[in-house]
Amino acid sequence: MATIGLELVDVALVATRDGARVAASPGVALLDPQGLLVGEAAVAAVRLQPVLAADRFWSDLAADSQAPTTGLAVSNADLAHAHLSLLWNSIGKPGDQVVLAVPGTMSLPQIGLALGIAKCIAMPVAGVVDAAVAACADLPAHATVLHLDIHLHQAVLTQLQGASLLRRSRVEIAPRVGIKALHGAWAQLISEALVRRTRFDPLHQASSELQLHQRLPGWLEELSAQETIDVSIEADAGTFTATLRREQFALATEAYYAQLIDLVHSGRRAGEAATLALSSRAAALPALRERLAALPDLELVALPDTAPAAAAAARVDEIGPAEPHALATALQRRHAVAASQGSRGAGAACPTHVILNGHAHVIDERPLLIGLGDGPGRRLALSGPQAGVSRSHCTLLRRDGVAMVRDHSRYGTFVNGERVDGEAVLGTGDRLRLGTPGIVLDLVAVA
Repeated sequence: MATIGLELVDVALVATRDGARVAASPGVALLDPQGLLVGEAAVAAVRLQPVLAADRFWSDLAADSQAPTTGLAVSNADLAHAHLSLLWNSIGKPGDQVVLAVPGTMSLPQIGLALGIAKCIAMPVAGVVDAAVAACADLPAHATVLHLDIHLHQAVLTQLQGASLLRRSRVEIAPRVGIKALHGAWAQLISEALVRRTRFDPLHQASSELQLHQRLPGWLEELSAQETIDVSIEADAGTFTATLRREQFALATEAYYAQLIDLVHSGRRAGEAATLALSSRAAALPALRERLAALPDLELVALPDTAPAAAAAARVDEIGPAEPHALATALQRRHAVAASQGSRGAGAACPTHVILNGHAHVIDERPLLIGLGDGPGRRLALSGPQAGVSRSHCTLLRRDGVAMVRDHSRYGTFVNGERVDGEAVLGTGDRLRLGTPGIVLDLVAVA
């Protein structure tokens, strides 16, 4: 009897047998009146018939019927049933059992519905485990582990803690920061580059748009190992080529990357040493790893695409049984935790300047008041309307060789997403947010 690990996530169903990947079926369906298509069969067709596409049936799993434009009375549960059935028929063998690895965003009712679907297709499920817990339990890491994953429509950060038992403690999301939005921004970047160089716009023809999106994952993989890539699209008028740099891809999605960095900051206390485990989907985003590696007190680990599913199968004896409310959210750690680097105030680099609109302002023993408008004393005045920012919002100063922030505001001052209670120590690389949504300032050390 073999145990198959199966990661349920809207991007794709990833299945492993004996630790190796045996399937990765995209979470896409085409609601064609002539016949329902799911997985790989649907991917090629959705760009040509986008109005018939569905790609939220795993993230929004429910039995409620939809009313798509085709007039078909199909629910997300129906689509998930068709998708899981297709996968199981292609990989299942007599005597096999399955362990499901599910994202932290999946609710218990959704897990119960998934188990009901598995029962309907005669897929024996031996247990259900949180995907982030499974992927990280075998890592030699700090006591605090952050798992960052990119789903189709959102990013998910799972905070895990424990020296001997790694337990899920919190799940945070960045809505709309998903693979679909990122790929859309990069498709636009490539289109604009081709227009500038060749006057050909691949997004104006269905066939060339499909070709662009089909080739995009391969181009992104190339960017993980080199600084530039040549993109080319074939059309009736010939082959059109342009050269793009990795930094252009990062700049095209800067607004999304900023949200991912804020998400990571929110997952730990200021100055806390932690391990950041990137799913294969997150690690594949151009230049994101470099951006995250610059954050202080953070050890980065890139996980293979099989990590959740393979680890889930390997831990089957610890995870079961498979019941709607028997989700495993903790597993024994296989390695001793990494030594802590200590708190931010106890020796980490002290910032010397705060950055606002590209200008550096020194932090020294003279208090620097930050807020709206002008006033007496040493002051950093913010111009224009700033929602959630007070006239005298906070003060920065250096005291006994340590940079500090003192909050005076009604709306709150936040260091790496954590609200300041009176005063807080600042470290190089911290992000200081004034109010909500407010304004964000970076802290740097200048020699």
